[in-house]
Amino acid sequence: MNGKKTTNIIIAVIILLTLAVTVYFYPSVPDIIPTHWGPDGQIDGTGPKYMLFVFTGIAFGVNLLMLFAEKTEPKQGSYDKFRKVFDILRIFITALLCGLVLLTIAFSFNPDFANMNSIMYPAIGFMFVLLGNYMPKVKHNYTFGIKTPWTFASENVWNKTHRMAGPLWVVGGLAMGALVFVKNTTVAAVIMFAVIFALVIIPMVYSYFEYQKELKINEKDN
Repeated sequence: MNGKKTTNIIIAVIILLTLAVTVYFYPSVPDIIPTHWGPDGQIDGTGPKYMLFVFTGIAFGVNLLMLFAEKTEPKQGSYDKFRKVFDILRIFITALLCGLVLLTIAFSFNPDFANMNSIMYPAIGFMFVLLGNYMPKVKHNYTFGIKTPWTFASENVWNKTHRMAGPLWVVGGLAMGALVFVKNTTVAAVIMFAVIFALVIIPMVYSYFEYQKELKINEKDN
């Protein structure tokens, strides 16, 4: 059995188990459930309980979108060069989204079950650590990875940008996980968004300057 088929089976099991748990608890779940949490980690939005199935459907839909991205990739076969990275990410995102469904069930029975930030900060941080570890292995393609005009234009710039972003995202992920120790929820939220902003912007800027450097080298050679 190849890696892609194994991944599809694992994802199907995660989604089916989530559906099974949802169906089991659905009759006793309150009619109104939490559907959103604010920056302070407290419930600030509610909705009908059928949203539990909608959330599970979103997990399934995200997987379809990722498979569609691979199917429509202009550089056919490029995903095979980083299959393990892509499969791990698909499994993690599915587990995260389905985990949110199960957490929503828990919060429905007990709104004070936990502060959502104490769960989400480590989870999102772990995702960036995971991505950072595998980022340098992502090969040049048009649908997955750090996509800028300059990484698209040069495979060399693509490789340099992803090698630089890897350690950066690991550090950023660890910083996000550490936010559980920040008592001021406003400060923690601001830091969280600032870290994410930096993890997005720094590789973009880096790819621009690396591309400009490459252009100058090519001009000298010509």
